[in-house]
Formats: sequence, structure tokens, C-alpha cells
Amino acid sequence: MGKRHLFRRYRGYDGCGLTSHHIGDVLPYVLNSIGKTFAERGDLIISLWPDIIGPKLASMTQAVSFHEGILEVKVQNSTLYSLLRCRDKYTILKKLRDKLPTADIHDIVFRMR
Repeated sequence: MGKRHLFRRYRGYDGCGLTSHHIGDVLPYVLNSIGKTFAERGDLIISLWPDIIGPKLASMTQAVSFHEGILEVKVQNSTLYSLLRCRDKYTILKKLRDKLPTADIHDIVFRMR
């Protein structure tokens, strides 16, 4: 018995039409998605954390991740957690937004190590 070759066809493809797109049609979508990626810049926000929080608190905290506008910060002890969460959270958010105006920072979530 000989081998049969099976070819997959895309749904709705009649075999005659072009499957490619013009660069002028695709380029705005690509540039828009690149712009959104660089606007978030989680790595930049995490690297700026010690400058924002100051040298004393930088040794007791660590910015871990930034995803969908939420910065997650690990805190060394419960007292510092309480102070940062209740008293200094909005001041820190304001500093971050002033330093990075293009980044869309919604919230800071503090967690115990």
C-alpha cells in the first residue's frame, strides 16, 4: 500500500486566495502592541524600587513583580508591613507615578516574606 499524503486546509480557504497581508495593514497593530508593552515596563519599575523607597527601607523590602498595573512587594516584618500598607502606600504610589508617568500603576500589594 502506498502512503497517502493528507493536506490540511484552513477553514474557508478555497486554495486560490492570498494568505498574506500587506505590511501597511499589519504595521499599526504591531506598533500599538509594542507601545503597550513598553508602557508597562515592569522591569524598570522593579529596578527603581530602591530609589523610590529610600536606602533604609530598601534593605527590608523587595519589589518582586509588576503585572497588570499591580506592583508586588515582599516585606521583611509585620510592623513594616503595617506601616507601608496603611500609612505610606499612597505616598509611594504618587512617587512611582511621578517618576514613571507613562506606566499604568494601579496598586501596590505588600506581602510578608
